[in-house]
Amino acid sequence: MAGTPIDDVVDWSTKLSAWKQDALRRLAISNELTDDDIDALLAMVKHAAGFALTVPPPSPVPFTKAHFGNGEYQPIVLKRIANVENVNRLVSKASLTFCPKALTIVYGRNGSGKSGFVRIFRTACRTRVENQAKLKVLADVYGSTPGPQSADIVIDAGEGELVIPWSPGNAASSQLMQVAVFDTASAQLYVDGGNQIRFLPFGLALPHRLNAVCITLKEKLETERAKEVGNKVELSAITFPIQRNTAAQIFNGQLNRSTPDAQIEAATTFAENDQKRLDELTATLSAGAAAVADVNALSKWIDGLIQEVKEVGSAFADPALEELRKLRASAVAARQAATLAAGELFTDEPLPGVGSDAWRALWAAARNYSVKEAYKDKDFPVLVADDGVAECVLCQQPLLSDGVARMQRFQKYMDDTLDAAARKAEQVVEDALRGLQGLALLGAHDFADRLEQVGKRDEGLASVLAILQGSAVARRAEALARLQGEESGTVAPLTLPMEEMEAFALRLKAEKDGLAQAANTEERTKLEAEKAELDDRKMLAINRAKLTARRDLHVVDDAYSKALADVQTRGITQRANELVDAHLTTAVIKRFDSERARFDIMHLNVGLARKSNQTKAEFEVDPKTRLTKVTSEILSEGEQRALALAGFLTEVALTDGSGPIVIDDPVSSLDRDRSAKVAQRIAEEASKRQVIVFTHDIVFFNELCSAADQVGIEPVTVALFSDKAAAGKVDTAGMPWKGQNVAKRIGRLKNDAAPLAKLHAVSPADYEYQVKNLYGRLRDTYERVVEEVVFRDIVRRGTDVIQTQLLRYVRLPDALAIRFHEGMTRANTHSHDNPAADTVSVPLPHEFAEHISELETLISDLKAESEAAEAARPQMRPKK
Repeated sequence: MAGTPIDDVVDWSTKLSAWKQDALRRLAISNELTDDDIDALLAMVKHAAGFALTVPPPSPVPFTKAHFGNGEYQPIVLKRIANVENVNRLVSKASLTFCPKALTIVYGRNGSGKSGFVRIFRTACRTRVENQAKLKVLADVYGSTPGPQSADIVIDAGEGELVIPWSPGNAASSQLMQVAVFDTASAQLYVDGGNQIRFLPFGLALPHRLNAVCITLKEKLETERAKEVGNKVELSAITFPIQRNTAAQIFNGQLNRSTPDAQIEAATTFAENDQKRLDELTATLSAGAAAVADVNALSKWIDGLIQEVKEVGSAFADPALEELRKLRASAVAARQAATLAAGELFTDEPLPGVGSDAWRALWAAARNYSVKEAYKDKDFPVLVADDGVAECVLCQQPLLSDGVARMQRFQKYMDDTLDAAARKAEQVVEDALRGLQGLALLGAHDFADRLEQVGKRDEGLASVLAILQGSAVARRAEALARLQGEESGTVAPLTLPMEEMEAFALRLKAEKDGLAQAANTEERTKLEAEKAELDDRKMLAINRAKLTARRDLHVVDDAYSKALADVQTRGITQRANELVDAHLTTAVIKRFDSERARFDIMHLNVGLARKSNQTKAEFEVDPKTRLTKVTSEILSEGEQRALALAGFLTEVALTDGSGPIVIDDPVSSLDRDRSAKVAQRIAEEASKRQVIVFTHDIVFFNELCSAADQVGIEPVTVALFSDKAAAGKVDTAGMPWKGQNVAKRIGRLKNDAAPLAKLHAVSPADYEYQVKNLYGRLRDTYERVVEEVVFRDIVRRGTDVIQTQLLRYVRLPDALAIRFHEGMTRANTHSHDNPAADTVSVPLPHEFAEHISELETLISDLKAESEAAEAARPQMRPKK
């Protein structure tokens, strides 16, 4: 501990974060932080929390004792309240002027307008009342055109007069916060709520004010957080159809502000192969017996197609087609040679065309008929039958010698080498035609259906196979045409996708194996798990943008969490209370007890204990009973008012500086004994600070004036009155006569006597009327001299207090008694009604002035005699 409150605050501040030290510096040099100050502090907080700011914040400046200005505090003085408009029934431009030092007493009967002025002060200055409904200032509720409410409060802060405009709802002036207001509404709060030390001395307010800044920053951060983050994290969440423990869902659940882009990229990768595998798994797990059969059939088909395509590649390749063309060409050439030879051999035959294709067909048919039907098991041609001449198998006529010779020539021709070669070549062509690839699969009617099945698994392969089929069919037709001698001359290109088909065949096999696995419970479980991983990874891939957005929101939200943690007030509040306890609590309790003793309420079983919150230090009245927590339920109204005044005076005594206080009806419900004590206490306070008191109690008014005299203060008094038109009017004559003491009465008499000489010269009748009234007032003053001067206010009318200890001052010698009697008799004579006969002359103006002077001399002699009496009785002096 450094020893002084401000040193302790500075020492504590060195342990705070940089922006808090800067905040303390700003608070120490400014009554109110501006919006720019708050924005700068907010930027520092956000920078410390890791926000990416577009504009760097200002560098924080550490708080030092020099920033506090060594605890200097400039108090203000209330000069006047003026230009009041539309407040209650106060007259337009109502105004009150206050004594810049010491005491101002504003007296007025009920309804004279005092409360209107107090209500203005209550809303503009410092008061315990915080309920806005109670602070509301009304216009004249019976007025026709209320208009806006306004007033000017004129202060002096050491640099001349300053006008502070007032109107309901305006922001409070920090300077007027030095002015404390006590009235009936706040009295209840002092009794039941305690003392709220809002302006803590020696810098002790700084930690509480730092809390207020923290609360402001917290509100701004929470507002920003709601706007920037809000429910966006929930909105960016990914909803999986099934909640399960897949890698994708685990990653999604563990996503946080630290998740790098690379991890998000890896977790959301979903390639084409992944989709294919997912499709396979979906089909496998959803397949039934029919699907299994389809896959098996397709697998067999693709195996057969592979073999057929191989054969197509062999049979219909360009070299093979060229070979077929050559076969046909060889057969044609051989036949042409044999035909030429036949032409030369059968020139004498009756019919042409022997050796032609038609003829050879006829010969072949005849041979077949002969060996199979007519002459079974005999070589063709049969020229001689068992029973003689054979019949011709063509004409069914006996073969004569010419016919036999012809048949022999024909047989010889058929056995000839050229014809045999031609027939051999033609047989090769026939064999080629019979052996031509039939395209059992490529040319089948269900090829399109199979192709569709392939396409569902591999669209590319299906397209290639479709082209292959067209090429194969075209090339087979070309092969047939070439064997038949009708070649087109152009052939479709032939591409054989052997690797693709073999790979597809392997996939089909895997699909068959998968279907077999799906039929197995254990294996099916594995497939389902694999499918779940792929499904959820695909969901992550689809929502990759949401993952990145949520990660970024977590980054921002975490920064807000750090910033909000940095503006928490618990630690500051704890330290603030420790400082208050160390430097203020004892003083508050001691002062509160001292004030209670002054008002003679120490017998009340109440205490005072600190009860602080984040932004203020408060000392609560404790009724010390479990039956109630509300002190007002225990005490009488008079005790409550005395207790409230004790609390109020405790608060203002421990407030920074010596700001003015405004007190409204302080002795409401008090007995006269405590009323006098309150007057003495207020007069004492007025010797230290500016005090303004509003009262309707004329006795208390006199008590307060007397108490002021005792402490050497000359109070300024103001009298208010009201009429049917308005309230708040200031009586130009000053205080009512009965509220004035002897000295003021004499002053009033002198003032009123000044115009008598002129009046006497103008109108003796009016003069007689006026001087008679003044002698009546002179008589009143003689009577007040008895109470105030002769008997030293030992007994005062209207009070039940008798100050017996002052009897030692009382002594009235005969000479002074005679002078008093003569003066009182003269005043009676000239103030009472006299006979119509002119037996009593009217005193001249200079005579009335002499009579006033005689009273002043008498008063001076009476006071001197009183002091002499005290001096002559040393044994009667009270013990000190």
